[in-house]
Amino acid sequence: MPLVVRQRKVVQTLIEGWQTSRDRVRLLRAAGRLSGLAGYMAVNLGDFPLARAYCVEAFTLAVAVEDSDLAAWVRGTESLCAYYAGDYRLALERAREGQIHAAGGPQAIRLAINGEARALGQLGDRDGVREAVGRAFDLAEDAELPEGMSPCISFGAYSLARIAANAATAHVGTGDTALVQSYAQTASSMPGADRSRWSDVLITLDVATALTAGADPDPEHSAALGVEALTRAGAAPIESIRQRGQELARRTAPWRTLPAVAELAEVTQTLPRGASR
Repeated sequence: MPLVVRQRKVVQTLIEGWQTSRDRVRLLRAAGRLSGLAGYMAVNLGDFPLARAYCVEAFTLAVAVEDSDLAAWVRGTESLCAYYAGDYRLALERAREGQIHAAGGPQAIRLAINGEARALGQLGDRDGVREAVGRAFDLAEDAELPEGMSPCISFGAYSLARIAANAATAHVGTGDTALVQSYAQTASSMPGADRSRWSDVLITLDVATALTAGADPDPEHSAALGVEALTRAGAAPIESIRQRGQELARRTAPWRTLPAVAELAEVTQTLPRGASR
């Protein structure tokens, strides 16, 4: 993030100078992308006010240069910020606003699966989740997608592995354990999908959380998966990993007498608060 912020300052210095109208548009677009990246990174650090500020700047620049793809991407990042800030209705609203700018293009996939489906899952709308997930896969059929697990911070389209991973997360919210496991398997089994360590950790945490739901929960296996995933995440995990680890600890708390559950509780207590790092 410090590198991105430094680059953003350099671009700002250039913008305040003289350039042709064509170069000025290119500089403003670059500034918008850099502000958007900084906003996304701030979400990962758990600094939501800073993320929102960068996103406002990025969206303003995107509109100024009539870059609808960037505008849609920024709305998706604002949706992500609201999601991890716990405001699921705002997350849904921002994602749907982004669809206007996406106009059915590649960004519409991210907005449907990462924005709408996941927020609807947390709101308990099972039918809404299934519709949004289905729409994301339908859009993917007509798009040129990258292979493997596409970077979550990319300005490009989501890969099938990334779509499946987000579908798993969405169904965690509605307690559909079988669907979580199915989509997680799909995401992990695609060629190249194992190259993203943090994505792999998040998928494992989703599966572990799903195992705590339903009529026949498996808290011991769930907690063991959680401990293994958080250990792989390292000492300073991103905000999404921290939150999902703590959610898993809350869900397994009723079985705290099990050794694996007790270990998970201990591991999650050491996770650092993102914004205070």
